[in-house]
Amino acid sequence: MEGGQATAPGRSDTERDAAIAARLSEVLGGARVSGLRRLSGGASRETYAIDAGEAGELILQCEHAGKPTGEPPGQAALLEAAAAAGVPVARVVAHGREDAVLGAAWTLVAALAGTSDPGAILPAGVQGAPALLDDLARALAAVHRMPADTGLAPAADAPLAQLHALHEHLGEPHPVFELAFRTLGTDRPAARTALVHGDFRMGNLMVDGDRVSGVLDWELTHLGDPVEDLGWLCVPAWRFSRPDLPAAGLGTREQLLAAYARHSGTSTTLEELRRWELAGTLRWGVICVMQAHSHLSGARRSVEHAVIGRRACEVEWDLLELLDPGGVELRPAAGEPREEPGSLHDRPTAVELIDATRGALGDHVLPLLEGRPAFELRVSLRALGMVRRELEDAPRDARLHAAVLDTLGVEDERALAGAIRAGAFDERRAELVSALRTIVRAKLEAANPGYLHTYETEREGT
Repeated sequence: MEGGQATAPGRSDTERDAAIAARLSEVLGGARVSGLRRLSGGASRETYAIDAGEAGELILQCEHAGKPTGEPPGQAALLEAAAAAGVPVARVVAHGREDAVLGAAWTLVAALAGTSDPGAILPAGVQGAPALLDDLARALAAVHRMPADTGLAPAADAPLAQLHALHEHLGEPHPVFELAFRTLGTDRPAARTALVHGDFRMGNLMVDGDRVSGVLDWELTHLGDPVEDLGWLCVPAWRFSRPDLPAAGLGTREQLLAAYARHSGTSTTLEELRRWELAGTLRWGVICVMQAHSHLSGARRSVEHAVIGRRACEVEWDLLELLDPGGVELRPAAGEPREEPGSLHDRPTAVELIDATRGALGDHVLPLLEGRPAFELRVSLRALGMVRRELEDAPRDARLHAAVLDTLGVEDERALAGAIRAGAFDERRAELVSALRTIVRAKLEAANPGYLHTYETEREGT
């Protein structure tokens, strides 16, 4: 469906919402459209819920220009093929491209029962975890039965090499990433090729009780090794409140493999799964850096993307735990602190100003907001918290960082990343991993100290 009303530059959110509602009414043959609301999230698309009268509740997804689903056949064709293969997906109501109001590509689907919120699914799903994990494996096996057709999705040759090339292009040195790339080595030929969802995880699954009611977000679909989806499902970031359960926060790796074998008729080794779990964790780290780059370059200014960039240190810690579970940290002598001359600026200090700002916004502004504005304010408050902790610990961290780099005999992290890539630390791996743990812990103590506590609590419970 083409055409529609033009959206004038600088149009307010209220005017844009009215234009979207009017355009959807046209698409639905004059049906009354009301209750349009933008849903939170949406790094790659805008998502809205609407009430379409007799047609019920519908979900509109408008793709950002240049995204993979903006190219034919797009999400609608994937959803239709998925439904034919037995994958639980939303019913496509309408779709189109190059619409003046709805964007480069858009899809309108029926709303699904359940929730995609991991915070609601995992605590509530503790009792039903085995049944939900089994249904999740059933849905993934159905995804892999879809036609491995380049008319539906592109082939992804040499995914590790492509990921490494993207990492290099971003230009941000991450020695832990280089260690993971070196551990993984080169791409291996897949035992079989299938259609791979590419983002099959908690947060992209609608769950109703102990069953998967819908598989969402098909924008990263490609042809490749189906074990990639299994590994991505086990990435630590997608375990949310259950880091002790590697398979989506629901069960063990072994339970996932057994359930997938029952529904797919194919077996996968634990070694294959762990390799793709490591690769998936590394991929999430590169994505974090890429999101920050989109903000820093001005391509898409977003406080959400900026804060995601700081999550790279969470991924670095995850990678170190996968490479060396429960390893020790290097504790070099950081030297005596330099005598500080005192601050140039008057009170309140920078830290005190941040505390005052966070208090005012969190206590008095946040309760007045809802939806996307509330989400963005919470992200902004998190960013201010990072800045506060970084400022407070900056002198200590600078000394520690310099001492660790001196111990390794490198000038900076860019030099360290290059040395790891060249194999200079292959014979000093244990020392390297301990040193990297020290650096990443300091980064996490500013970015998200609670992340360290999660690992420590899990370890105490085993």
